[in-house]
Amino acid sequence: MTKSKQKKREYAIQRNAEGREAWLATIEEGIRTNNIPWRKPWKGGTSAMPINIGSKRAYRGGNIWGLWTRGMLEGWTDMRFGTRKNLIEKGYSIEGLKNGTGSYVVFYKPSSYTIENDEGEMEEKRRYLSRWYEVWNVEQCKDYKKPKSEQSSKSVPTHEMMEYFNTYAESQDSLTIKRGGGRAYYSSKKDVIGLPEHDAFTDSLGEVMTSFHEVAHSTGHGTRLGRPLGNGFGSPAYAFEELIAEITSMLTVLSLGGDYDPELVEEEHANNTAYLKHWLAACKEDDGQSLALAFSSAQAATDYILDTMEESE
Repeated sequence: MTKSKQKKREYAIQRNAEGREAWLATIEEGIRTNNIPWRKPWKGGTSAMPINIGSKRAYRGGNIWGLWTRGMLEGWTDMRFGTRKNLIEKGYSIEGLKNGTGSYVVFYKPSSYTIENDEGEMEEKRRYLSRWYEVWNVEQCKDYKKPKSEQSSKSVPTHEMMEYFNTYAESQDSLTIKRGGGRAYYSSKKDVIGLPEHDAFTDSLGEVMTSFHEVAHSTGHGTRLGRPLGNGFGSPAYAFEELIAEITSMLTVLSLGGDYDPELVEEEHANNTAYLKHWLAACKEDDGQSLALAFSSAQAATDYILDTMEESE
């Protein structure tokens, strides 16, 4: 019995290692070939988000990035994924879907354990165990047929997206929006988002992109999620925060149903592709933990923005 449990544990460790390696390899290939979600082929709305075909829930964090990237590399436009069991339950054929041909996603399972503290008392602790699973895109199924009525792809107009921005700003007690001047910025010291006047933007989508980029930075304030802000330009910490802000703005805008175009962000030094390549190099040394932290931080920031807007409404 003990040997059997040990073998199961060793197999789980091996599968997790394989999943992490495959996930990081997909992102690396996407960056190398410029097939990255900054240049995604999907429009706004629910069709933009990768979802599990069984639960119909959107994937989260780094899973989104890995599935988007794989979709771009393969040319998929239907962002529905599932395990073999999910696909069978939905009536799809799994013929030819061999191990290693799918994409890897990770889920975190809560686990409780008890330890003896410094006072000699037994104390219950909680941790999260990672579990990697292989999923396949519906377009990989031999009997796949494009849906007659596509998932909602109609984008939310830019003026409605700016109403979302205003809703978030109004929900934060100390946050101030200042209009005027020729640059966009977020000051963590003053908790101020600075934006040019509305008429100064030559593209209305550019105003949305820039506004939500600064909103993403604002989630790091000490009264919110408390990320390290105010780092000098060119430092690794500065690049890391910029990467988090861009991923957050992407997830937030698409979750709200808007279109996304990072090339229109007007904040000085915003260069998402360069930051992503910088952190990919760092990930070579830490087994992908830096990128995983960026994605999880961005998901937490996105959740904060969407939750506070929902509460204020």
